[in-house]
Amino acid sequence: MKKILLPLLMLVLLCTGAAAETALYTTTTSLDVYIRSEMDKKSSPVGSAGKGATVQVYALYPEWAYVGYNGARGYINRAHLNVGRPIDKVNTPPWGVEVYTYTATVGQNGASILSAPEAGSEPLFSLTPGTKISVLGFEDGWAVLNYYRQYGYVDAASFCELQPIWPDAFSGTDEAPIAAFTSYYVINSTEPMAHGKEINIGVNCKAMSGETLAPGKTLNYNTHYGPFKANKGYIKGPVLITGGWSLGWGGGVCQVSSTLYNAVLQLPGVTIIDRRAHGADGAAYLCLGMDAAVGNNTKGINFIFRNDYEFPIRFEALAQDGALYIAIYRVTAGS
Repeated sequence: MKKILLPLLMLVLLCTGAAAETALYTTTTSLDVYIRSEMDKKSSPVGSAGKGATVQVYALYPEWAYVGYNGARGYINRAHLNVGRPIDKVNTPPWGVEVYTYTATVGQNGASILSAPEAGSEPLFSLTPGTKISVLGFEDGWAVLNYYRQYGYVDAASFCELQPIWPDAFSGTDEAPIAAFTSYYVINSTEPMAHGKEINIGVNCKAMSGETLAPGKTLNYNTHYGPFKANKGYIKGPVLITGGWSLGWGGGVCQVSSTLYNAVLQLPGVTIIDRRAHGADGAAYLCLGMDAAVGNNTKGINFIFRNDYEFPIRFEALAQDGALYIAIYRVTAGS
């Protein structure tokens, strides 16, 4: 498939984040909660739900859910909801899964991720020229993506290339991905642990990129890429544990495993065998609860998945000045 160049960009429109008219999921509350008027824990309540209450979910956002319960409509933090079940299993993705539709390459002038789809809004992150990212869709000429626990927007005119992601993995080729996901991290920080994270993300991406997983085969993250020690190029970096951050070998690789997790979740032919989040709140660089911790077999902290497609899949992983991009391709015969 040939890459689609910039002029076609303006033909695409996706309104991200609008609540559905009908419920998408049903779930239960994990504790007594208020239903808030806005996506802010300090906003006024419009209702409440007791622990174990069944609520209807009309929209999922990076940190909140728009719900209906006992005639009230409003927002509940996703940390206070159990994993929901799609009401329409055919047309609604599993809970928390966001399907990316395009990959984009940043042009020679670079780009900024902004907090709103309008020039002059708050800049969240700078993308260097040549950086590849995944895009949820487009809204009035702005690319929409997830940045930490909010939506971010990039002026579509700043891209030099746009490539569609195959919506059907079975018809995919080697030239366009069947899934992709991007997360972001701070670079050049003065924090003493940050340098280790940058190094370890780069080492893990280099080891992953170009690898294939044959049909029926399983990838055990700890076994395949670990141990995350000096003999494999890793250094000490930040490790998220109960109560905060600590310094440990391979600190930062969990962001690679978590980014990969969000990519494989978009593929129904890949089966998750084992995965654990970083506690109830998860890792802040992703939507709430959508991370995959690795690195400790003793405590069962690992990410394991199996390729149940009838064809091999190949991984592309890039650490690009704070943009961690992972794409998955179908490997066809002769490639």
